[in-house]
Amino acid sequence: MGFTRRQMGLGLLALSAGTTATVALIGPRRIESLITGRSADQVELRGFIGGEKLNFVRDETVRDLLSRRYGIMLDARRAGSVEMTSDPVLIGQKPDWLWPASSIFGQLARRNGLPVRSDEIILNSPIVVYSWSPLVEAFVGRGYVEQRSGAFYLVKARELIGDIVQGRTWRDLGIPNLFGRLLISSTDPTKSNSGFSFAGLLANLLAGDVASHETLSRDLETIALIFDRMGFKEPSSGTQWNSYLNEGMGGKPLIVGYESQLIEFILSDAAQWKTLQSQAVRPVMLYPVPTLYSAHPVISLTEKADRLIPALTNPDLLEIAWSKHGFRGPVGRIGRGGPSVAGIATAIESIVAMPGATVMLTLLERLSRNRS
Repeated sequence: MGFTRRQMGLGLLALSAGTTATVALIGPRRIESLITGRSADQVELRGFIGGEKLNFVRDETVRDLLSRRYGIMLDARRAGSVEMTSDPVLIGQKPDWLWPASSIFGQLARRNGLPVRSDEIILNSPIVVYSWSPLVEAFVGRGYVEQRSGAFYLVKARELIGDIVQGRTWRDLGIPNLFGRLLISSTDPTKSNSGFSFAGLLANLLAGDVASHETLSRDLETIALIFDRMGFKEPSSGTQWNSYLNEGMGGKPLIVGYESQLIEFILSDAAQWKTLQSQAVRPVMLYPVPTLYSAHPVISLTEKADRLIPALTNPDLLEIAWSKHGFRGPVGRIGRGGPSVAGIATAIESIVAMPGATVMLTLLERLSRNRS
């Protein structure tokens, strides 16, 4: 049986009315999300992040996953871990979230009156020392460094620190081409976490255990001397990494950094890494024995930022963090696949805990005086 024009018109009107009712019931944003696959409830979260993680949060795949699945658009601004949790100017900007590079900073944020709603460690990266192949060969000859399964370990980190304190020269260590006294460089511990973490590691090495107020009272001036001899200290881990590569062995013979920095560099510029590896003086990463993890906690400061922690612990995002940016996940886990990079330790076995918050605050206060 055929339809008259009147019947067809009534049917189209009914369909149109039904569609309008459906849109009204579900909502146009929800309809758009069903079509595009994006979360209907989009929110922009402004916050501060350590420079070592900027490439991760700017990764287009990461941004797309956060937007599609969780409705999150991140406005991430670089700041040192110490600064973001203590600088009145940054705090006064009322960020929604913070992502420093040590669990200590959750406690520091609370001490400084920030409205911390929750904090959780998302990523980890062990503290390492970056050097150059001729220096590493000399350290191997002195028994300071050992190679195991392709990775290099600074097995006598405490003895090396003793050489620095005693003012030994590079020539004393069999390296006549470098000028002056032996030194190791870190970022500014009053601004950046890698320097702050190195201060904690120094305190532990000198204590022979996790540093306490008792051991720190004995070793505090020694630690301050080590930092004072560094001279100028970069304000962030990212700028120090660039200085290490640009200045070479003569300018930056030994620096403290994160394992993730080398992995991310190799993955992002394989051609340049191949060129560097073909040279007589090559970058080499050393794992101190023991070392400590730089644990990167996301700190939620507003209600709308509460969704960020469960979003960033998504397994797909953690896999990207490792396979493209070199960050280990919670408790130091590596991803399912990940980068095939020579010199990377599969598991970090010799780990020491960061000193407690009150010990680190005492140390931080003393190192702050070095800057005045």
